[in-house]
Amino acid sequence: MLAATAALVGYGIISAASTREFVATQVTSLTDVKTKQSLQTLASTQAGIIRSSLDGAFDAARVMARSFETLAGGDATTPAATRRAQLNALLLNVLKDNPRFNGTYSAWEPNALDGADAEFRDRRDMGSDVTGRFLPYWTRDAAGKIALQPLVEYDSSELHPNGVMKGGWYIGPQTGHGESILDPLPYIVQGKNVYLATMSVPITIGGKFAGVAGADFDLSFVQKLAEQVKASIYDGKASVSIVSHKGLIVASSEKPESIGQPFDQGDSALSQYLALIQSGKEEVHASGDAFKAFAPIVIGRTATPWSVMIDVPRAVAMAEATKLDRDLTERNGSDGVLQVIVAAVIAMGGVAAMWLVARSIAGPIRNMTASMRRLADGDTTCDIPGVGLPDEIGAMAAAVEIFRNNAIANRRLEEEAAAAQETAERERRRNLDIERIRTEAMTQATAGLADGLKQLASGNLSFHLGEPFAQEFESLRSDFNSAVSQLSRTMAAVAAASRSIDSGTQEISQSADDLSKRTEQQAASLEETAAALDEITVNVTNSSKRAEEARIVAVQANTSAVHSGAVVADAVNAMQRIEQSSNQIANIIGVIDEIAFQTNLLALNAGVEAARAGEAGKGFAVVAQEVRELAQRSAQAAKEIKDLIRNSSTEVESGVKLVKDTGEALKTIEAYIVTVNQHMDAIATSAREQSVGLSEVNTAVNQMDQVTQKNAAMVEEANAASATLAMESQRLRDLIAQFRLDGISSDAVSQLRRTAGAMAASPVQRYATYG
Repeated sequence: MLAATAALVGYGIISAASTREFVATQVTSLTDVKTKQSLQTLASTQAGIIRSSLDGAFDAARVMARSFETLAGGDATTPAATRRAQLNALLLNVLKDNPRFNGTYSAWEPNALDGADAEFRDRRDMGSDVTGRFLPYWTRDAAGKIALQPLVEYDSSELHPNGVMKGGWYIGPQTGHGESILDPLPYIVQGKNVYLATMSVPITIGGKFAGVAGADFDLSFVQKLAEQVKASIYDGKASVSIVSHKGLIVASSEKPESIGQPFDQGDSALSQYLALIQSGKEEVHASGDAFKAFAPIVIGRTATPWSVMIDVPRAVAMAEATKLDRDLTERNGSDGVLQVIVAAVIAMGGVAAMWLVARSIAGPIRNMTASMRRLADGDTTCDIPGVGLPDEIGAMAAAVEIFRNNAIANRRLEEEAAAAQETAERERRRNLDIERIRTEAMTQATAGLADGLKQLASGNLSFHLGEPFAQEFESLRSDFNSAVSQLSRTMAAVAAASRSIDSGTQEISQSADDLSKRTEQQAASLEETAAALDEITVNVTNSSKRAEEARIVAVQANTSAVHSGAVVADAVNAMQRIEQSSNQIANIIGVIDEIAFQTNLLALNAGVEAARAGEAGKGFAVVAQEVRELAQRSAQAAKEIKDLIRNSSTEVESGVKLVKDTGEALKTIEAYIVTVNQHMDAIATSAREQSVGLSEVNTAVNQMDQVTQKNAAMVEEANAASATLAMESQRLRDLIAQFRLDGISSDAVSQLRRTAGAMAASPVQRYATYG
């Protein structure tokens, strides 16, 4: 009792400790999983918020780029100043409509906008620097004041101390990398150094890169978002950071002053996560001292994702699980003390009760043991103490009483079994005598049947069992003799039928052989005829096709000739109109010549009048001289143009004549082609009719050939079947010849064999030849 109580108490204490450890482990594991899920969801949510804001900026930049492409490729008559003013107005309106933008800008390749960069050199009011390129940068300061300045360092591949290319926002799209978002880089905006996210969209005109349009996004909201998330989780004991594709801090809840610096600065162990950030994967890493959650921020159509990184110390994340483990440990200690006290009380009470019960049970059990020992020695007359008591002793006495009664009954059964065994032995000896007599009779019957079956196996169907069997086996002898007689009569009838079948088979085989030869000759002749008709049909068909093709070509040639005639007629008309225009131009040149002559005359008169005027007319004389020279040059030019038009008219007349001659020749060719077309049409019709007739004849011959081939095949099959039947008939006769039948002598059987062999020889050979 004491050992059992101590074991139970010990097991309870150990079980409680194991349960506490199991609960603590499961709670820790569950808390670990829930923490990872919570951090992943939180990081993904913040990444979505940041992405939606930055995507809005990219959408605005994309709309500006498409609008600039439309304006730049629009009306070419628009003045350059007006066009640049329109683009500046669009940049300014986008900046005003988006309060989170620190600036909007556009940078163009040299002369890519309007080809007028030289006119706008150092026009800062229009957004151009000393090169004249269109480089407007509209900015807004903290007070909301908007100003315009030209962009700088747009073509600089120099790296900032944090590793970011200064001109990457322009050089990236320029080199074919598509949309770009630049990592945080310090900019000087209206005299102040600020960190911005620069988003650029390429502008393409005619499939070539022309420039970029973009916006600078104020990342202060990202810093505020990081600080708000930190304050809302784990009592502000976690840290939240936004990291760019190059591993630069975009926002940090712990160190705002580290924006723009490498995120692993001061902690080289963080560098192992840079590949995870650049791959754009969503993961949660759990180390021995902290949880780190990463969620990608895919911005616009760029291939450079940023990432949200949330860092939670393991002690903070597992605080509730640690407290639960501590409470369980304290509770198990108090429960263990209580279990020891209760176990001691139960053990003492149990020992006392067991001592009293043992005293009341031991005496009757000793008396019962003595009675059982006498019963085991074979004394069935002893009394069993305690019989009739209502307790366990009474039950044990009743069981022992049953044992005593069973012993008495077993002794009586042994005596009865000895008497029964003697009776069974006498019956066994009598049955053995009967079985011996029956075996002798069965041996006689079996020997007789064996002899009869042996004669039957050797083919002797005339044998009968004459010696009688025992009475109970006599029916077997009678049945055997009847079966042999019936079999002998049947085989005799089969032998007669086989002779008749053999004779008929030989005649059928000979007829089928002759029919097969004649059918094969007919099939060969028809096949040759069909082959010859096939060749004739193919030749006629090819001739018909060639005639049809020639007719089609003739029709096409006729159509081309008609079209050529129409073209030549149009050419003649055009040459005539050119000739008329030349005549009209010659008339106009004549008028110009007359005007030049009159102008020269008037200038001469003006010179004369100026000479008369003396000093007062010197200036007028100079003007008159210039007018006279101009009139002379006009007259000379008119004369040269008139000569050229005269020569052109001569050439036009010659061309008109040649075109007319070409038209007459084409009409003659058209008449010849019409005649040829008629002849080709008649030839094609005749060849088509011949082809149709030969096709019908060829089809009929082919059908006859097919039917003859089928008949030949059927004859071959009938010939083979008759040969097979002859072979089977011979085999049947051979089998019958092995038996000795009633009424048929051995000489008759031998003659039957020889006749069968002679009659079956020819069909077998034919089967081997045609089968």
